[in-house]
Amino acid sequence: KEIFNGATAILPICKYLEKMTNEFVPNQPTDVVSEGIDASNWYHVEGLKLKHPCVGLLQQPNKWDKTSEMLVLDRVIEKMPDVHFYWAGNGPLLERILPTLNKHDNFHWLGRLQYPDKVREYLSEIDVYALVTGVDMSPLSLKEAQLMKKPVVATNVGGIPELMVDKKTGYLVEKGNAEELIQKLSLLINDEQKRKTMGIEGRKFVEDNFSWDNIARQFLEILKKHNIT
Repeated sequence: KEIFNGATAILPICKYLEKMTNEFVPNQPTDVVSEGIDASNWYHVEGLKLKHPCVGLLQQPNKWDKTSEMLVLDRVIEKMPDVHFYWAGNGPLLERILPTLNKHDNFHWLGRLQYPDKVREYLSEIDVYALVTGVDMSPLSLKEAQLMKKPVVATNVGGIPELMVDKKTGYLVEKGNAEELIQKLSLLINDEQKRKTMGIEGRKFVEDNFSWDNIARQFLEILKKHNIT
């Protein structure tokens, strides 16, 4: 708190975190600086082969307040027996989630994938990307999936709504709502044209808002605003 109080400006990575910062140090100026991404690194490649239709998850089970939300998938996977669910990731909380999901024949754990090449293959192959989390600030995988032209379904928490456009690049679902998650995933799985349209919109949204050129310009404007040289 002493460091924050002495700062010329505080730069949270999302509006959600900015709100928390303003509550913690209410008299300090803040400006959001999002994490940029190089779209040229994300392009379709062949390699990994999965069973279709499929939903892909890419997240590390390392914090319980984030990871515990994945338990909602138990009901989702059960109610969608004809859809394959793939999870790429590994971490200290794996064994608190994996046994619950592993009991389903249509669930597959892939472990940790080499980044970025194997992740690129994975995102190329899946039909829908799902981010099922209890809290997140600015998850990079959500931007990467959209750059790979995949429609996304993500939990409406933290900074996630700032990284996608609900009903345009994918769907936001409320925390703990298995039925809503089933509905949105089913809608996309059963509509190939909607998947393609949302995928195209998703890449455009990320390119327009999170390119490093845009982030750099915003950062320079903030420096000028606060007379930082």
